[in-house]
Amino acid sequence: MRSGGMSVEKMKKIAVFLSHVYEPMAGLMQKGVKAAALERGVKVIFFASFSDSYSSKNYTEYAKYDEGDALSIDIPNLEDFDGAIKISSSFGEKARQRLEEVLLSANIPSINIGGMDEKLNNICCDETRSFSEVVEHLITRHDCRDIYHLAGLPDKNYTYERIEAYKSTLIRYDIPFDEEKIYFGTLWRDCGEDALNYILDHCKKRGKQYPDAVVCANDYSAIGLVNACRERGIRVPEDIKITGYDGMDDAVNGFPSITTSRQPFFIAGYQAVIYLMRCWEGEKLPKEVRIMGDFMCNQSCGCKHKTADNIEDVRAKYLKRLKNTTNVSQSTTNLMLSVASSKSQEDCFQAIAKNARKDTGFKEMLLCMAPDWDKQRIVGEKFSETDEEMSVVAGFRGEDDVPFFTFRKKDILPKDMLEDPNPYYVFTIHHLQYYMGYMIVSPDIDACEQEAMQSWLVDLGVILENRRIHRDLRLSVARLEFMYNRDMLTGIYNRRGAESFFGEYFTECLEKGTGLALMMLDMDDLKKINDNYGHNEGDYSLKTIADAMTYAASEDEICTRSGGDEFLILAKNYTQEKIDNYIKRLREFIADKVSKDNKPFIVSVSVGTHLGIPVEADLSNSHEVFENYLRIADAAMYVEKRRHKENRV
Repeated sequence: MRSGGMSVEKMKKIAVFLSHVYEPMAGLMQKGVKAAALERGVKVIFFASFSDSYSSKNYTEYAKYDEGDALSIDIPNLEDFDGAIKISSSFGEKARQRLEEVLLSANIPSINIGGMDEKLNNICCDETRSFSEVVEHLITRHDCRDIYHLAGLPDKNYTYERIEAYKSTLIRYDIPFDEEKIYFGTLWRDCGEDALNYILDHCKKRGKQYPDAVVCANDYSAIGLVNACRERGIRVPEDIKITGYDGMDDAVNGFPSITTSRQPFFIAGYQAVIYLMRCWEGEKLPKEVRIMGDFMCNQSCGCKHKTADNIEDVRAKYLKRLKNTTNVSQSTTNLMLSVASSKSQEDCFQAIAKNARKDTGFKEMLLCMAPDWDKQRIVGEKFSETDEEMSVVAGFRGEDDVPFFTFRKKDILPKDMLEDPNPYYVFTIHHLQYYMGYMIVSPDIDACEQEAMQSWLVDLGVILENRRIHRDLRLSVARLEFMYNRDMLTGIYNRRGAESFFGEYFTECLEKGTGLALMMLDMDDLKKINDNYGHNEGDYSLKTIADAMTYAASEDEICTRSGGDEFLILAKNYTQEKIDNYIKRLREFIADKVSKDNKPFIVSVSVGTHLGIPVEADLSNSHEVFENYLRIADAAMYVEKRRHKENRV
């Protein structure tokens, strides 16, 4: 494009896919990506999945949730991007498979960070050298010889890289390698108890009480093992030295703090952007770039003393994390309560925006709803190619509320956000597999816990789905009420409809001292029209009368078909003059319509009326009053019907 005669180069655009926005490892990689992008003038949009906590850990029954969550991968059309980054945290299986398909089919350079993906280019930690450094520290600094390994999951590539690093380091220092000293864990705290049982049982068979040390595949396994030791009264590091790997805040700030190697997550994120930029310039780059981790001596190996000051530091950090979790939980509660009291859909959207402003860490938030979001919409794998109008129904940017506006889905962001240098995140809004839209946010990724924010987003989808269900229930009830109180041929009320309004009209006329009128109509010679011209013409005649009743009504008259060829009109605040005018307009309409439609028959009605002034004594038994009005009007109607027959004879 051109501006003032000068050529302005369009910003390059990178799509970043990740599943754990708020977890520390992924957080460091995000910060690295953003730092490089802002420095180099590259636009970054993050597409976040949250599926893993509801799928591969414990809740396999929520497969439909995974389907909806994986839609974050199909929102962008990668043909509109210049590069892609995969932050290799724990994607749910459906999201992982779909992301692999999308990245491999895209005609843009892509790179994986935070782990190894053999099908992509990778920037990752030099596992062999970094993990060896941890094992070597135990051997050279602490003279450990009897070292066990709490390994990772057997299906992870890096598990075997770390086992090989452990093995090769032992051999390098003339320490026998024993496969039985390896226990495969879960990479989570929950494996600590089982791992400790295995290690202690194996030591007992060898005539030892404890090993010198246990080197763990990651920090969370190490934390779990330390906790299991504490429960048994086993001291760390005095009885067993324990190390971790990854350099997580939970490990470094725990008690005892874990000796570990901090993976170069920030550098990997930063270098991923540089790698893509070099690809754009046509450089031939290696498929794999490895970066050395940072070794961190802490208390769990004995290099640092456990002090009371350290305990207070840990307490302060955990209290902050607890506060963050509590804030989001409170926001979720407030969200549910405020939306529950919303009277309209617009009120609901505004309540969501108001709650998103508090305690979520969102600096900006746009609530973007897709067409037919409230119709349980399922979108397919070609959704990335679909362009449609997105409606920003509520939101805020800093202190300013955002008014309603629209933009195109193919742009992902509104024009001004697309053109500014800032990174943004896209969080899919869905209920199970049903797509509703997405949120555009600028999150503070250090302000919340992953599970708490995931819960907030899941609850948001549930809240919107409940609004849809309640709306549909109201429509269904209204439809049933319509069918219950309406005549299906003519569309006007049936007798039940008239009865339901009688008490209300009676009370109003009683309070005002005005007349309550009931007019009864009976069609003349319906059977003759049916016999001579067919039932369609008979239906035509009945509908013409109903149309005439509605046409003549001008003061909230209740028009009903009470059955067969009989009709009722209930009218409040009426006089005899109003009755006469109503019947006159009705008959004129019927005659005019039948004439214009060139019907070979006459449609006429016999009318009987009753006009009464309600009294207080009848207020408690309005049903009997209604029946009395019917009897009087019916008798008057039959008087007119006999007169009509006599005139025809």
